[in-house]
Amino acid sequence: MDEKVLQKLEFDKIKTMLSEKAVSAPGAAAALALLPETRAENARRLLEETLEAESALMREAAYPIVSFSDISPEVIRLKGGGDLGCGELLRVSGVMKAARRAKNALGKSDYKLLGTMAEGLFFSAQLISDIDGAVAGEDTLDDSASPELCRIRKSILRENEGIREKLDSIIRSAQNREYLQDAIVTIRNDRYVVPVKQEHRREIKGLIHDVSSSGQTVFIEPMEVVEANNRLRELRLAEEAETARILREFSDRLRPYWRELKNDLEILTRLDLIFAKASLASSMKASPPVLSAEKEMDIRNARHPLIDPKKVVPVSLSVDQGCAGIIITGPNTGGKTVTLKLAGLLCVMAQSGLFVPADGGTKLPVFKAVYADIGDEQSIAQNLSTFSSHMSNITGIMGSADGESLVLLDELGAGTDPAEGTALAMSILEELAQRGCTVLATTHYSEIKAFAAASETYRNASMEFDIKTLSPTYRLIMGIPGVSNAFEISKKLGLSDGIIERARRHMSEETVRFERLLGEAERQRELAERKERQAESFRRTAQSIKDKSDAELKKANEKSKKIIEEANEKALRILKDAREEAERVIAELKAAGAAGQREMNEARKRLNDKIEQTAGSLLKKEKIRGGASAADISPGDTVTLLNHGVKATVLKEPKDGSVYVQAGALKLSVPVDEVEPAEKEKQVSHVSGVKRTGAAAQMQVDVRGMTLDEAVLETDKYLDDAYLSGFSEVFVIHGKGTGVLRAGIRDFLKSHPHVESYRQGRYGEGEAGVTVVTLKAR
Repeated sequence: MDEKVLQKLEFDKIKTMLSEKAVSAPGAAAALALLPETRAENARRLLEETLEAESALMREAAYPIVSFSDISPEVIRLKGGGDLGCGELLRVSGVMKAARRAKNALGKSDYKLLGTMAEGLFFSAQLISDIDGAVAGEDTLDDSASPELCRIRKSILRENEGIREKLDSIIRSAQNREYLQDAIVTIRNDRYVVPVKQEHRREIKGLIHDVSSSGQTVFIEPMEVVEANNRLRELRLAEEAETARILREFSDRLRPYWRELKNDLEILTRLDLIFAKASLASSMKASPPVLSAEKEMDIRNARHPLIDPKKVVPVSLSVDQGCAGIIITGPNTGGKTVTLKLAGLLCVMAQSGLFVPADGGTKLPVFKAVYADIGDEQSIAQNLSTFSSHMSNITGIMGSADGESLVLLDELGAGTDPAEGTALAMSILEELAQRGCTVLATTHYSEIKAFAAASETYRNASMEFDIKTLSPTYRLIMGIPGVSNAFEISKKLGLSDGIIERARRHMSEETVRFERLLGEAERQRELAERKERQAESFRRTAQSIKDKSDAELKKANEKSKKIIEEANEKALRILKDAREEAERVIAELKAAGAAGQREMNEARKRLNDKIEQTAGSLLKKEKIRGGASAADISPGDTVTLLNHGVKATVLKEPKDGSVYVQAGALKLSVPVDEVEPAEKEKQVSHVSGVKRTGAAAQMQVDVRGMTLDEAVLETDKYLDDAYLSGFSEVFVIHGKGTGVLRAGIRDFLKSHPHVESYRQGRYGEGEAGVTVVTLKAR
């Protein structure tokens, strides 16, 4: 589709919103490059993918896609036999981690399309683990990357310490102090040097490596450390060689999988874009459209996605089969152009796999092309007037539009003589209808309204205007052409009646009758709508009252049934206990010989009869006795309905043994002996017996800028708090600096009673500037 037309429809702004929902740079780039599909089967597949993603977002606990980098340069380097650096290895590992996450979440699931894509992802858990363990940062390998690298770095550390001790003794020497510009040790050309005053450079024996810009300071490597610096240089070269060997080894392990990694990048980018579409649909409250196999357009309560949701007015329009399109009329600034753009934008969004901000059931055709002449593109440079710019666009459209095109024409026929403009407009509309195009056009001309009213292929529609407030409502009314309301607006604004009447006489009689007919039709429509809204309001109120009454009655019946069942169960347990007690008494009498056999049988029969009589009366669910008397009840009192266990309000004085009450929305008459005055609820005071004091420990402590003693004291106190808070892992931030704080803190941690183990921070955790401490379980 024409990129210029897509910009007119503001599809580029929708793509920007979509790109912000992506979690990766490749996904955001794919969103900005998105174009509509012109084949129906492809567009349907895109919508099905978005629908599956929406379902996954609702069902999955975590977002299935994590951030990853564009590793296209890394793949090219691996393919060409080159080696990757530390940062490049981390980016490749990040892609494999993203592939693992997506495959675990979507692979082998009931997501047909997304599951198939996820099953094609590749990752190596061993490579991920090895890279993460060996690479400490963008430019650094961890000491544990190889035993040789660890040995070399320890040797470098020892040489550094030895050199610094010798240099410290030189700068602390009273004899040398007057020769030095500053009592510090610095580095030039990767070698340790001391700053010596220019006039005393011969007093310090050694090699000159640099001179300050002012020429006042000479940086000299004292002879005492030349050999040590040489050894240090050799160790650094060995470190570089070992680092290169390790990176080459990792690159060789990844090289056989360059095709899989390239495929991972493509699939992950596509998945990121699909889930971005689902996220955008959620934020827009959008629905999946139905792509119509026929050229049927049915837009239901669509909201323009670039207008504030609190202010936007929903628009509905339909183009049925056999209908070429709609002619929209109405006052200026009434929303005609916005409606035109909205219809085109929804079609483009649907064909791009995006849900549309409209009600469910919205139907949209699939167009191979969308053409638009929207806005005034007059150009002084090209000597184009308003009319010329419109006709230039329309000429291009007429050269390409066919039966699978959507044509959007704003202010058709404007910018020239009304009679000629109207004639041209009607001719263009007839030609587009003959070609089978779907057309949405706006106009102010009455002749075009009449043309649409008489046509079998076009329908009229209008933007509603509130004549009382002189403001548009932005509602689209199907089937009725709009009126300009120019005379009414002018009258409201104070123009004299005489001028307005004279203006009416200048209009043709036919035009006046047509405008009056439109005005009367509009008034009748508004009246019918008012009555319909009123009837709907009454219906909803009645339904609400009925629903509330049904719910109250159901609730009361359920509560009553439950109370009775619980009372019966309790009574039966009492009867059972009584029967067992009676049997026990009789057994004792028999054993004692206190009565003859016949007397005992008669006593047992009488007892059983009494128990059965009591049980039968309970199971019949007789009403609960003990209600109130008429003298105890007055209108306005709150009573309890004994048979139902619910509270009610007395409406009238008791009469003839009955009282009229209201329970919720239900009004009824009940016997006085089935109610009793409700007990007042007792006031219950709540006392809190627990109060927490102190601030909760955090997951990290920052000791940067402290002396070693201060840092150790602060770390010790923090570890006690963290241990008592039940933390299992915490972070000590000491920074990189000279390494004094890091070494001191780690020596302290070795013997701390709460510490299980510790390690250097990994990439993303702070690396060498952080020590990660694992605490013992309490």
